[in-house]
Amino acid sequence: MNDFSGKYVIVTGGSKGIGKAIATNFFERGATVLICARKKEDVDAISREIDPTGKRFFGITADVSKISDCRWLINFALKKFGTIDILINNAGIYGEIGEFTRADLKKWTKTIETNVFGTVYCTRFVLPIMKKQKKGKIVNLAGGGIGGKKALPNFSAYYTSKIAVSGFTETLATEIGVLGIQVNCISPGSVNTGITDYLIAQGQKKAGLQMYNDALKQKKEGESSTEQITSLVAFLCSPEADHISGRLLSAKWDRTDILKKLKKNDLFKLRRIDNDFFYEK
Repeated sequence: MNDFSGKYVIVTGGSKGIGKAIATNFFERGATVLICARKKEDVDAISREIDPTGKRFFGITADVSKISDCRWLINFALKKFGTIDILINNAGIYGEIGEFTRADLKKWTKTIETNVFGTVYCTRFVLPIMKKQKKGKIVNLAGGGIGGKKALPNFSAYYTSKIAVSGFTETLATEIGVLGIQVNCISPGSVNTGITDYLIAQGQKKAGLQMYNDALKQKKEGESSTEQITSLVAFLCSPEADHISGRLLSAKWDRTDILKKLKKNDLFKLRRIDNDFFYEK
């Protein structure tokens, strides 16, 4: 198991669901962790639950769709820890769901602001710190369905935002690769979280029959394990993955034993499949 003793980690949206699982896993592996969420009661509760001593697990309120909050988050961490080794851009929302022509464009835009700009802002403010120390790890959450076999009808805001996060990851990796910093993106797979409850609450008409029924089935079958997600994140943030950057990886399907042997190529990136570049197998 990778040891993160002496490492300082930020996890956005870390009070619930996948973010909580990732933050807890880093803490259990020895890291000092700072999470953020929009509700003070949530960050206070999880901080007391994970680390009653208050020595290695902290939480503050922040809305990552606001550039001022993201600047505050990174500055707070730097002042408290002296450095930042790992940033996990996990905070995200489904936002506006339903047929695009009937969508509330203000709500549609809010999804972009949270999922895309939240990732961009936090990354922008943490990079000077990582550049100065010539090392660092950034992992962005791509969300369900990204890189899969089909898009998500009725989820245009969410799907567009997460594709943008994946593209941002890839292009940024080409800029910072020579600096000793790695940035990757993962699709976590199906896990029951508050986002699942939100989808169900929107109803079949908005979510679409397939997505709605899938969510009901997922909810009925119980909580899916987050172990695959937390293990992949830990691997990507370890020295074992120093050669991996700019990739879109699946927590469900992509095995670390294969990733350890990954070469400099376009595997696990956003690319079309055709007879000029790739061949279907």
